[in-house]
Amino acid sequence: MNVFIQKIKEKIIISVDEELFLEKIIKRKVYKKNSYFIEPNKVCSKLGFISKGAFRVFNIDVNGNEMTNWLSIDNDIITEIFSFIKQTPSQEYIQSLEDTTIYYITFNDLEMVYKKIPDFHIFMKLTYEDILVDLKQNIFANIHKTATERYETLLAKKPQLFQQVSLKYIASFLGMTDSTLSRIRNKK
Repeated sequence: MNVFIQKIKEKIIISVDEELFLEKIIKRKVYKKNSYFIEPNKVCSKLGFISKGAFRVFNIDVNGNEMTNWLSIDNDIITEIFSFIKQTPSQEYIQSLEDTTIYYITFNDLEMVYKKIPDFHIFMKLTYEDILVDLKQNIFANIHKTATERYETLLAKKPQLFQQVSLKYIASFLGMTDSTLSRIRNKK
């Protein structure tokens, strides 16, 4: 069973017929290392779940520096949420950090799924809520927590991230330099 259908079944009850329908709608895609899920000025048409692999969401500032906004690994949601919901051009890059397999649904297929499985609205609402909560927690952590506290929180919440993702991207995501992250890790 693919990870997307597993996630759906964690949030809503679906019948065998509905599951078979979803198996036809949900697609699988493999992204080679360093390929893009989305780039700026393109509309994000997919919402997926990572079966195996890692992505980073990033922007490039006015000085040409890359700034990591998010990191997603196995069993995480992957989309550019604003672009996906509003169907407007993205302002972010989402890049695979290793060969990455996802299961996804397209924006265009959602209407068909909503008609066939009315409770899928509930699944999408809960998924959007999860994304919003994660984003807000990250914003508040960057405002209210020290660098060490941000590191400890991320390590406790997602220890596998430190196995799959380069420390330079983790440091950028945590809003610190590579050397600051190294100092914090060496003290532990």
